[in-house]
Parts: sequence; structure tokens; C-alpha cells
Amino acid sequence: MLVSLKWLQDYVDISDINAFDLAEKITRTGIEVEAVEVLSSATDCVIGYVRSIKKHPEADRLNICEVEIDEKGNETVQIICGAANIDANQKVIVAKIGAVLPGNFKIKKAKLRGVESYGMICSLKELGIENKLVPTEYQDGIYVLSKDAPVGTDAVNYLRLNDTVLEFGLTPNRADCLSMLGVAYEVAAILDREIKYPDLCLNESDEKTSDLIKINLSTYDCPAYYAKIIRDVKIKQSPQWLQSYLIASGIRPKNNIVDLTNYVMLELGQPLHAFDLKKLNTDEILVRNAKKDETIITLDGEERKLIAEDIVITDGEKPVALAGVMGGQNTEIDDLTESIMLESAVFRPTPIRKTSQRLGLRSDSSSRFEKKVDPNRVKLAIDRAAMLIEIIAKGETLKGVSHVDSLVKENLNIDLSVTKVNEVLGTSLTKTDIEQVFKRLSFEYTVKNNVFTISVPTRRQDITIKEDLIEEIARIYGYDHIEMTIPETNTVGKLTYSQATRRKIKRTLESCGMNEVITYSLTKQSYLNRFLLTDHAFIPVALKMPMSEERKYMRHSLLPHMLDVVAYNKKRTLENLSIYELSKRYYKTGEKTKETYLLAGVLTGRLNELKWKNEVEVADFFNLKGNIEVLFEKLGINEDIKFVKPDDRLPKDYHPGRSAYIMFKDSFIGIIGGIHPNTQGEFDLNDTYVFELELETLLKDEQDLLKFNLIPKYPSITRDIALVVDEQVTSMDLISTIKSTGKKLLKDVDVFDLYQGEHIETGKKSIAFSLTYLDEHKTLTDDEVTKRHEQIVSALEQTFNASLRK
Repeated sequence: MLVSLKWLQDYVDISDINAFDLAEKITRTGIEVEAVEVLSSATDCVIGYVRSIKKHPEADRLNICEVEIDEKGNETVQIICGAANIDANQKVIVAKIGAVLPGNFKIKKAKLRGVESYGMICSLKELGIENKLVPTEYQDGIYVLSKDAPVGTDAVNYLRLNDTVLEFGLTPNRADCLSMLGVAYEVAAILDREIKYPDLCLNESDEKTSDLIKINLSTYDCPAYYAKIIRDVKIKQSPQWLQSYLIASGIRPKNNIVDLTNYVMLELGQPLHAFDLKKLNTDEILVRNAKKDETIITLDGEERKLIAEDIVITDGEKPVALAGVMGGQNTEIDDLTESIMLESAVFRPTPIRKTSQRLGLRSDSSSRFEKKVDPNRVKLAIDRAAMLIEIIAKGETLKGVSHVDSLVKENLNIDLSVTKVNEVLGTSLTKTDIEQVFKRLSFEYTVKNNVFTISVPTRRQDITIKEDLIEEIARIYGYDHIEMTIPETNTVGKLTYSQATRRKIKRTLESCGMNEVITYSLTKQSYLNRFLLTDHAFIPVALKMPMSEERKYMRHSLLPHMLDVVAYNKKRTLENLSIYELSKRYYKTGEKTKETYLLAGVLTGRLNELKWKNEVEVADFFNLKGNIEVLFEKLGINEDIKFVKPDDRLPKDYHPGRSAYIMFKDSFIGIIGGIHPNTQGEFDLNDTYVFELELETLLKDEQDLLKFNLIPKYPSITRDIALVVDEQVTSMDLISTIKSTGKKLLKDVDVFDLYQGEHIETGKKSIAFSLTYLDEHKTLTDDEVTKRHEQIVSALEQTFNASLRK
């Protein structure tokens, strides 16, 4: 919403406040002012009178103009002008020598093809007005003023372009400020000033509108429709003040009738439309839903194909307007129009929004209907427009209106106690303080026993509950005036177990050299089932209004977009990456959408490089596995974790020979492994290793985040063994047997060597373990350790057919 301060001054006195100060006050009370712009910064521009013109002797497209630039006719200057629409006896805008136009363009004496020029005849564009806002007939030439424009007067002031415009960034709930009167209410409340209301004084004829036109509503989506007939209108250019207000508001002037409907829409927030009565050629207005494949040519000259959900205004048969969006070309106001029918109606927001979006046809009217209009301004707006048309277009207004109206127009009453206000805001406001706020907001109220009964006006449809009123009190009283207080509560402030665990996970992975990334939660269909077990069939969550096909669904896995990150960096020569992401997956269970936490990591490239030793450590499966083993140890769950060989459910994106399932207490929680060569080729990656964990089990199953062990009083004894076993036997299985046999005396088991080759039988491998024995209550003897060690070796021989390597 663009707000002209000159126009705003018509409703509330802001003459003593700077535009930037006003913008600051408005922003502090909840409506963001996104920009403060001066409409035109041009200086030393006056209104000139073109006495005569003649062709330039050396240039066919240039004219030599004699222009009078002072009110007494004593100062005439010669100006060279190339505009096609320049002519004698015109009133024009003249930038004199020394004038500065927007863009810091300074006017100087010039010589064009041998003829001197002492100034410049300007278009509105050269004064800083966007060309799309300039009236159509002046878009390719200079701007011609009305015959009564006073020569020698400052042109910028006369055109009312010495105006400042505030650009409001309105949220959808504040539809009341899509009108100048609504903005005036807001500013008057902020500054504690009176509102000046628009005039309304109609001189109607004896003939009734309702005798000439009937209204028929056959759709639920139009609860109110008002029509008014005005005869003998004179179609012409609007007066300068009206054009200037529209330009400042971002609307291009067209003619006095169309301009006045736009003016009243901007003033009151109620869209209006004017039909050429002769072109209607009917005594009935039928508002209905469109028929399938019905068409209408709208005012922009485009043929629109309609569907049954669209609403149309018809003459009983054919559509003459696309309701709430744009009028039809077949009833457009033109220079030959003599009588008009004014329309003021209310349409339900949803069909207007859908029609506007489907046709790509967003208008000032549709944006207001989408957010709801004030039901008490529908009749007011049509009467206000009729009054202005009487004055400016010299029309004769027929008596009354023809209408159908089922709107609810009563104010909403809400009870609110002083105690409730102070409980919510943490303040000590008195009844008088609260009364002052409601007076400034122009809300009617009664008070009994410190309980207010507030009558919320229909213009403020965003206020429906007590909390809405409390918010109004807070922002008008002033957020800066509310003291900072600490809420009173019996709850001790702390992180939940889930929050604390997520923080611990991030700190641990970052200590392992991994960097956090954040990728989109929205993804495309082809990414949905990647990196998931083949029996994990999640029901996808699709967006109703996606930005694009690439962002249509909520993701099931973090890895596809993380690989996009790796590919993006690789293309920019950053090939060594160690990254992780902790975020959510989304899927449906029945009608509900479920969110669960995932943790994923990616490792690729070189981990480190010692150039002076010519040594390079390249990322592999075991580097990544080591990182998550550190994580499990920090979380205190390493004893419950197992890495097992994958089965035929392994996703095709993983390398079948370099992957493992991750089990927690025998429940599947994730996969770690290399990327399949086909997937590597698809993403254009080098050798890359990934993991993805389902965190919900870990976050729910509360573990001790910190475990402390006393430093042992007695010495430990270490024994090493090297076992020869079949290639298929995993170190995890061997360690499990070692621990179950070693029992309490065995405190730690580490793998320190893996060997295959010379002196080892084909199909076999040698794995070496370091076993640490300790008794916390006494010093172990060699015999005790030897006995337990032999038991372990025996168990391994019996279970895995293992033999000690010689």
C-alpha cells in the first residue's frame, strides 16, 4: 500500500511531523514502512505557455519554441523540443537553466544543430514519475497541463508532486490499512489526533435506480450487490489533484469516471466498478458462477477462459465483468459514454483469490476482496463515488440504489478486564490508561467493575478475541513503554533431553572436523525414495502451492540435497568435504503429517595432506565410521550399537560391498556406506561416503549424557591375540564373543591390525586384538589373566573356527 502524505493530510493533521519520524512511529506500532520516497525531487521547474513553434532549419524532428515562463508575460525563452505532441498555445512544464531533475541531471544552456536552447520542456517521466503511471496520451511525449494552469507557477507544486509517499508492508490481517481512511485511523491513534471524515452530500433526482435495474444473485459467493445509475456524465480528463493522488498511489489516471472509482476504492477500501449503461442494454444484473468454458474479454484486452468456480457479473445472459477482479471490455467507459451504472459489491475471498491466481490477473480490487472488505462501507462507497461524479463529471444521480444484501454488519462485542490485560502484558495499566487507547482507536466501549465491553468496528476484521484487543493496547500504548519483566513460573528453565542431545551431537561431530550444512526441506519427486530401505514406503507430503516442481514435496532423506551440496562445491574446486546435517524428514500417517529427526553425514576427498612427507590420507568407510563411533561413545550408547552386513533391502544408492546397517539394541536406526558408482556418476562425485541415522529412538530413550568412572587404583594387564578367521567373519562378532566371555575382568577390546596376503590362506584373514584386563578391587595375578584369556581363545575357536596366528 502506497500512502501519499498530502492525501493523508485530508483526514488527519500531520503537518507538524517529519515523514521519516512518522514512518518510524508507524513501524514501531506494528505496520512496517518499507520505504519513504519523495514523488519528485525536481527543482526550478515552472509552468510555461508555448506562444509559437517553428521547425528547426537543420532537423525535421526538432521544433523551436517560444515559451513564456512568468505570470506577467515579461519573460520568454527559446527552447528546442523534439516531442511529437508539442504545439502552440499549450501549457507545459519548463525546466529552467539551473534546474536539477531526478538523477542529478542539471539543465544548462545548450546549442542544438546551431540553434540555442534555454531550458527544457518536460514529460512527467523526466520529473521522476514512472512511465506506467503517466496517462496513456502523454507516455511518449511531454505532459500538457490544463488551460487554467497559472504560467510561472512552480510546476512540481502545482502538479502536487512535491509529495512524500510511504510504502506499507502490510500483513494479510491488516486489510483495514488498504484504504486511506484506514491509514488515517491508524495514524490518528498513534498520534492521538482527530479524524476528518470524507464529505457525503448527494443531490439525487426523483427517478429511482431500482425502477430501471434489478439485481439477482444466484451464487453464495456474492452476499451483497449495490447498483446506482448516473446520467448525463461528461467524460474528460480528471482534475489535477485527483490525477496526482492516483499517481502517488501507483495507479495511472485514465478518465474522470474510472479515476473516481479508483479514488474511492483507495479512500474507503471498497472496490467499485462503472459500466457504460448503454452497453449493458439490460434491466437486470445477474451475478452467478461462470459456465464451463465460458469466455470474457477483460479490460486489458485478453480473452479469459472461465471455469465454474469463477464469479461473473452478467446482463442476464453474457458476462460483462469478472467479479472482484476486472471489468469486461464490452461495457468499458469511453469518450462516448453518457450514462453509467456504478457497482459496489462484496465477494467471498476464496473464489476471488483462486480466480486471480489461476488467470495470473491480480488487481487492486482482487487484493482487497481476498482480505475481506468492511461490510459497512459498501453503500457508503457507492454514495461517495456518486457525489464526486456529480461534482466532477456533472452527472445526474438517480435516487437510491438497487441492491441485495445479506451481510452481517453489527460490531463484535468483546469483554476484557483490566486484570486480564495486565496478566498478559506483565504491566500495571490502569483503567484510564486502557480507556485512552480505545478512544485513540475510535472503538466504542462501556466499563463496569473494571471490565470493558468493547464494540469492535467492522473495519477491523482482524480483531476477534481478547488477545487481539490486548495486542492493540500494547502497540498503541507503546511497546517501548512496557517494562521488561521476568515471567513468574515454577518451571525450571532448562533444555529438554532431546534439545540437549541434539546440541551434544553437533558439538561432537564438529570436534571430529565435520561442518554443519542446512539444505532445503522441500524437494522433488525423484529424490523422495532415494537412500531409503526398499521396504520403507513413506507417504509423501505434497505442497498445495509449490514454488516449483523442484520444491513440491517435503523430503524423506537428507542425503540427496547434501550430495547436491558436494557436487556444487566440487564444481568450484572444493573437493575435500566433511559435512553433516541434523534436520527432519516429513511423511504422512493417515491424515496427519509426521516429523522425525534425522542425522546425516558425508565424507569425500582428502582428510589431510603432509606434503613434506608425501603422505595423503583419503576419506574412506572407516574414517566416517570412526566419527560416528565417537558420537555413540559421547552419547553413552556405544555398547548398544552394532554394524551388520546389509541384506537385499539395501537402497540402490549405496555400494553393496562398502555398506553396513547400524543397529541400536537390535533395532535398525540407519545405514553407513560408500555411494554406488551409478549414483556417483549421476551427481558427478569422487569416492564419497555417507551415513544417515534415525534419531527418534535415541532422543526418546533417555541416556546419561555424562558418565564418570573413577581412576583405577590397581594396575591393568594387556594381552594381544591375532586370530585367523574366514573372510566373512566380522570384527564386531568377534568382539561380542570376546566381551561375553571375558566378563567383568575384561575392560577394553581394540582392533589394531587386519592382514591378508602372504602366509595367510586364501579366503582367510588375520585380525589382531588388544585386550585389557582389570579388577577394580585388587591386583590381578598372571594366573587369573591367563585363565580368562585362554577361555576367550577357546570360545573364539569353538564359535568361529578361529586359530591363533603363528
